[in-house]
Amino acid sequence: MKQSQSIEIAYLINGEVVSVRRLSKRSEWRNALAAFGMVALMSAATAAIVATAMLVAHRVLFLPTYLGLWAAVGLGAAALASTRAAHRARSYNIGAAIDDDAFSALALPLVRRTPAGYRLALVHGFTGRIDGDRAPLAVEGLARAGRSGDRPGDGEGEGGGTDLPLEIGMRAEVMFGPATFVVRAFPDVGPAPAPPVGFVRRFARRAFLPLELAALASIFCAVPVGAQIGDGDMKSAISARATPWEIEKALRAEAQTQARSLHQCFDVLPISCQHSGYVGVGVSLSREGEMRDHWIARSTYSADCPVEQCMSDVVSTWFFEPLPESMRVILPVQVLRTDKPLPYGQARAAADLQRTTERQKVASSVN
Repeated sequence: MKQSQSIEIAYLINGEVVSVRRLSKRSEWRNALAAFGMVALMSAATAAIVATAMLVAHRVLFLPTYLGLWAAVGLGAAALASTRAAHRARSYNIGAAIDDDAFSALALPLVRRTPAGYRLALVHGFTGRIDGDRAPLAVEGLARAGRSGDRPGDGEGEGGGTDLPLEIGMRAEVMFGPATFVVRAFPDVGPAPAPPVGFVRRFARRAFLPLELAALASIFCAVPVGAQIGDGDMKSAISARATPWEIEKALRAEAQTQARSLHQCFDVLPISCQHSGYVGVGVSLSREGEMRDHWIARSTYSADCPVEQCMSDVVSTWFFEPLPESMRVILPVQVLRTDKPLPYGQARAAADLQRTTERQKVASSVN
């Protein structure tokens, strides 16, 4: 069974150590979990902030949709960040990019982990030496030849160089310009190396875009808060100092608003009765607006359109505002025909026949 490796890379400028980094499989897992946890924590904090902002803005959230949205976005962004962090933790990159581990005019992964193990990239321009179980090897010779001597498993590298497999106990000193990289391979023992400063933060920053989109989508999970009913809302719209005439006008307006419910009384009548008219609705009201008695005082509909009893039943369901005093009054109400279109031709004759049949059934059942 192959032993786990840990690769240590020291970056020196003119002999002074600038930075040291360790690569290992355990560090990849640690970086991935750190990135996942940070992005998941950011998602939870953002969801809480958005929920608080919605409550401050008098919005109510539909929790199943809201929690499902943030769970999907948070877990997705965290998984993506952890995958990127683990992939980045597998290599030691040199170049001029801000995320590179060391500055160099040549951009490439100096050390990277492959399925076969860790490999050191050697390209034209590198100098130094490699120490191991065998005799020391010159880096420039390996880079120039494009192979790693007699070592098995070597492959072509970037820029015409080679990839040198790193085995436990090997030490490579690679120089390029003023920079020197000291690479050591040893067994992976002890605690897992901590991520470099700011390493996890790089991948967490990329999660801001999906979190912002989720915050925007949260608007569709909220509805306005229902207003509470206070004493002012329960106060009658009719003033306590209103005159009898003002009270009657207010009652007329309330009755006319509820007159649309009278349309149901015409559904079983012939087409000739499907027209507007006026009805005098008599009501006896208490001070609380409760209806003590009701009747149909007069109507513009003839005996061929018997709607008084139906209208009286409908009027019994009406309600009125509280009054300064009890009243008994007749309220003139305009009855408008229903919004359903009138049938014509054969359809009209069929509608008349249907209504006549229904009227006869009602009359026979009463008799």
